[in-house]
Amino acid sequence: MLKVTKTRQLIAEFFVQDGDQQKLVKTTVVNTDNEAVSTTSETLHDPDLYAKNRKVMRTHEQELRTMRYKIEDEILAERDNSNPDHQE
Repeated sequence: MLKVTKTRQLIAEFFVQDGDQQKLVKTTVVNTDNEAVSTTSETLHDPDLYAKNRKVMRTHEQELRTMRYKIEDEILAERDNSNPDHQE
């Protein structure tokens, strides 16, 4: 018997310009399972740079959240199309 579970993963790296260097400030990993449920894990690499760049960081965090919701909706649509009896 073969059982396959389709999952999706996003790995987002948040960088800022610090002088003449691009520096990694934060990493977020989003795993979305076949039921369209996401779990996230975040690592803040440089809290000072995050604080100095909070506005742009939040803009990028919102972009990532939008991507996550789009993936969840796609999974739900795929599941509902393949199983018309399943309702949310």
